[in-house]
Amino acid sequence: MAHPLRSILFGGLIVATVAISGWYIWTNMTDTQHVATVQTAVHGAGPATETPQAAAADKKYDYSFKNKKMFVTYDKGTQWQQVPAEMEEFFGGEYETAAQNQLLADSFKITPEKTGFLIVKSDTTLSWLESTDAGKKWQEYPILSPTAGVRFRKIQFFDNGFVAVFASGGRVMSQEGCSVAVSHDDGHTWQKMAADGLELGSLVTAATFVDENQAFVSRKTQLLVSKDGGQHFSEAKLNVPEQYEKIFLWPEAPTKEADGTLSVLVNQGDLGDYRGGQVKGRFESKDGGYTFDFVAEVEQQTEVVPG
Repeated sequence: MAHPLRSILFGGLIVATVAISGWYIWTNMTDTQHVATVQTAVHGAGPATETPQAAAADKKYDYSFKNKKMFVTYDKGTQWQQVPAEMEEFFGGEYETAAQNQLLADSFKITPEKTGFLIVKSDTTLSWLESTDAGKKWQEYPILSPTAGVRFRKIQFFDNGFVAVFASGGRVMSQEGCSVAVSHDDGHTWQKMAADGLELGSLVTAATFVDENQAFVSRKTQLLVSKDGGQHFSEAKLNVPEQYEKIFLWPEAPTKEADGTLSVLVNQGDLGDYRGGQVKGRFESKDGGYTFDFVAEVEQQTEVVPG
């Protein structure tokens, strides 16, 4: 019979080896600093008879799936235009909402001037599929290649042509890697940033650039900040008052106010039940995002300063 201690040590070694292997695969599949800039023209809107005329659009600009095809509308469902990509490309990697045919909120953009979707090609390349003429013609721009098991994904557009993408993947035992890519020509060519400090860690729960230089990544209870455009990340400090230490746990994506103040909401995690689990803590930073201090409780956009 195997010695109990030997079994425990052996089991721990297996878990560690599997986690390291997952991270090794992710980092080695995404270690190229500059991804290919080949622009692949994609044509074809699909025959009009396949458009989901019976589908209802919730918004003026919306998308819908029918017969494993995607369609977009710019007039609240009166007319639809087919998007030339396969169903599995929209939901490539790990996609928790795939069963409901719902895209992640920050993985696409639909306007007549710019419509685009983050897609995964052949389970290896994260790309931006874009139309600038209301869906008549499409262009595909590779962002990160290759990738493995993409889970969290987000794209952000700024007015000056700066675009940023976050992608996490290679998940093993609730640990994963995270990559950052940026574009300075409105998403047509991309550069993968070093993202030092985003190595194997807890699952990414939120991420954002507040400007071209400053980025944040939230990993459950941890908030990391970069001041050099995503090259290096270090942990930001959240000064949580003692009475809230077991309540406000998971920082969300920070925002920058008009006066330059950085603020972040911290929620109660998956199991929070304080005041129905709906209240969050608002924290602000006075040192550019390195430390955040508690300001107030927030419920449905209304701040309540505790007495």
